Amino acid sequence: MKYKLLALDVDGTILMSNHTLSKVTERAITQLVKQGVHVTLATGRAYPSAKSLAQQFQISAPLVSHDGAYVADPKTDQVLYVQRIPYEIAARITDILVSHGLDVMLLHESYAVTNRTWKWTDLFPLLNAWTLRQLWKNQYPLKIQASRLIAGYVQKHEVCAPKIFVTGDEKRLLAARQELEKAELSGIRVTASGANNLEILPVGISKASGLAVVSERLAIQPDEIVAVGDNYNDAEMLQFAGMGVAMGNAPDDLKQLARHVTETNDRHGVAEVIEKFFL
Repeated sequence: MKYKLLALDVDGTILMSNHTLSKVTERAITQLVKQGVHVTLATGRAYPSAKSLAQQFQISAPLVSHDGAYVADPKTDQVLYVQRIPYEIAARITDILVSHGLDVMLLHESYAVTNRTWKWTDLFPLLNAWTLRQLWKNQYPLKIQASRLIAGYVQKHEVCAPKIFVTGDEKRLLAARQELEKAELSGIRVTASGANNLEILPVGISKASGLAVVSERLAIQPDEIVAVGDNYNDAEMLQFAGMGVAMGNAPDDLKQLARHVTETNDRHGVAEVIEKFFL
């Protein structure tokens, strides 16, 4: 099978555990793009962050951001698909999450709204040479608005975000998830990209639905796609692609869904995938 599209998750897949990009991975992706193979990013990150990384790799294919809720062309910023959580529902969700003492961020495509006031000490673990260079080059592409009364802010400003990202203690997250289910809020689905977060999306949205938009745009069939990811929000995408690849650092049950398991993100697993399926 000749594969025509490589879809890559970002955190835990392209980036190593210390949030940096290895030269091996960067070189492998850039070389593949230069050879004319379509490469896209399929990430839970907001569109500005995905676009920033895409520019570094010279990626021109449409990008899947917000876990599939927002798909756009990085060359023109043309929106190919977007689905949003209505602000009335978002306000109710936010109210429940805050009541459980969780940190909440509504990820719009051009800004973010959060109940957390970020301090420089929060960023110290991320302040390595690579991330500092990215911040300097891109002047941090996503504007952040902090409001302690976040539910009221969402209601007042009618914030209709494609995604709500939640972090906090694992037990608090579980309790909040159970309350959300009991509230029977229509039109949403809840997933996660790690043990200490929740990702709330419009119903029917996943990286697979976003990748379907990209593949149709490029006239590429699902069985001509290699998709690589490391966590539960990648599951549908790995099943959608003809070759779903789990990173070596992925949970065991995600590996069982994949057709192939590569090396970990710290051992250049993406570069191994490129060599095995494209070179």
